[in-house]
Amino acid sequence: MVDFQKEVIDKSYDTPVVVDFWAPWCGPCKVLGPVIEQIATEQEGKWALVKLNTEDQQEIATQFQIRSIPNVKMFYRGEVIDEFTGALPRQMILEWLKGTLPDAGLLALDKALAEKEQPDVIEIEQLMKQFPENHEIRIVLSQLILWDKPQDVPGILEPIKMGTHYYDKASFIRDIAAFLNLPTVEENVLLIKEELQKGDLESALSKGIQLLGQNNKAAEGLLAKAMIGIFNTLGSQHPLSKTYRKQLDMVLWV
Repeated sequence: MVDFQKEVIDKSYDTPVVVDFWAPWCGPCKVLGPVIEQIATEQEGKWALVKLNTEDQQEIATQFQIRSIPNVKMFYRGEVIDEFTGALPRQMILEWLKGTLPDAGLLALDKALAEKEQPDVIEIEQLMKQFPENHEIRIVLSQLILWDKPQDVPGILEPIKMGTHYYDKASFIRDIAAFLNLPTVEENVLLIKEELQKGDLESALSKGIQLLGQNNKAAEGLLAKAMIGIFNTLGSQHPLSKTYRKQLDMVLWV
């Protein structure tokens, strides 16, 4: 019996886990099994293979909606990131693994983030130099330096183009940085920028919404974009989003 929580979910935070859902009566499973086991041996260290008998662990099979076997799912960070069904030939499995496995940059980033409660800027900068093509590293670094060095954010995020996976997230961060980088002598705008750079998001959001209620084009329109960017970066379930997002929508759209 597979301890699914320990051997799959928990382990997937350290290394990708490939789960082969099979059953003794399944002919195609007998074809796929030895092939994927051989590949797992050849690629040892890159990912872990777990074989799960759906007859013995029907609750797990039902939980992951296994309707046809063999079914192979890759878990990473506790979630299914890709899957296939059927006894694929060896070359197709190799291609699937190549396209699905997290790259070295992402694995290195996750390791760095897991080791420290507060990520180290210098370490993430070194990772970006080592893996310049990894957009997630650039997102993490831009968030770390956003309040202290907003002038560096556009350069860090420049490679993240429209149509790529992290473009929307990068755009929200760019909008916040653009507001922080805006030269201004307006006292209300300067105060909001100071609150943001001190890390007092609640005060900055409150003051920003109040100013936008008076002038929704304040700070050349960049304040509104920055506020929207902050809420989208925090996520809809963050307490500040629940408290202030509707207030922002009211002053901008009503």
